Amino acid sequence: MTRAGRRPGLPGAVPHGERVCHHGGVSNTRDFDVIVVTYNHAGTLPACLQAVTALEPQPREVVVVDNASADDSADIAKTFRERLPLRLVRLDRNSGFAAAVNLALGMTRSPWVLLLNPDCAPGETYVSSLFDALETTNERARTTGALTGKLLRAHGAGLIAEPVLDAAGMIVTRSGRHFDRGSGEPDDGRYSRAAWVFGGTGAATLYRREALDDVRYADGQFLAESFFAFREDAELAWRLQHRGWSCLYVPRAIAAHRRGLQPERGRKRQDRTIRRLSVTNRFLLRIHCAGLGWHITCFPWWLLRDLLVVGACLTVELGSFPALAAVWRWRRDALARRRWVLGRQRGDAQRTVRWFRIGGWVDEVDTT
Repeated sequence: MTRAGRRPGLPGAVPHGERVCHHGGVSNTRDFDVIVVTYNHAGTLPACLQAVTALEPQPREVVVVDNASADDSADIAKTFRERLPLRLVRLDRNSGFAAAVNLALGMTRSPWVLLLNPDCAPGETYVSSLFDALETTNERARTTGALTGKLLRAHGAGLIAEPVLDAAGMIVTRSGRHFDRGSGEPDDGRYSRAAWVFGGTGAATLYRREALDDVRYADGQFLAESFFAFREDAELAWRLQHRGWSCLYVPRAIAAHRRGLQPERGRKRQDRTIRRLSVTNRFLLRIHCAGLGWHITCFPWWLLRDLLVVGACLTVELGSFPALAAVWRWRRDALARRRWVLGRQRGDAQRTVRWFRIGGWVDEVDTT
């Protein structure tokens, strides 16, 4: 694990303009693995794993990494070993979501991997609908690195879906903010068309292994472990965009997500630790991925947002002030990752910048 102030090693980095492929080219197989990271999720984990048992097709392997939960999460996962090809990894400390995902990714080999939150229940056809839609995209199928479906809000331990949207892909704005598209809005058909989106929420996105290998940092991290948790899905999405990998939103793929953090309720209702991590990671995200062209195109929106965030940390949200110090501690690591990310961009940098618009932007497509 990279520590604060340590530069990620550059030996082994993929040369500029090249892609890695450990599967003999872009694979058309539907083989996939599932990764679930738990931290005190005993309440919803049974419904999550039960939904995985009903998936068609079935995963080749399910890896559950328990981040030293104080509840029965790990024991619950063990009860599914007879119904799923499940491997359980119990950590002796909470290493963070990003580090746990990195560990699990290093244990899996299938050409696709579904990152699934333990409070999310995919429908039986979630994965098959994603693959079906991919097959309709013709030449863009080869450069599709991620697929994500329509997530609905859920309630209760059984993850019962509600007619309220949780996410219809990820969008980004001129200020550098990223949002789950449609979050908190009624599911009334307004997001019923497939679309190319900036990225997918980490709650239930299917990633191409070749794409993950292609954007994997030189020190072996798929997700930047400096993030610990929160916003790591946006950082991964930005790196994928820089390398020319697309993300497809498929509304026919339905999952239910009992979101713990609901942005529309406001920051005052959020846990203090979550607010602090959110502030740290918003700056790390930009340092890693935002080049000069982005800063010029999106000026002055990002500057106004930065001033607002820093001002809040100095006044009305003093509990988040340590987040600014954390950014400083991670500065060398973040700047090294920035050089690595921006040095490996493929094609015109403005192709990535185009996603950052006032109100966000998607490119709708017909997948019927």
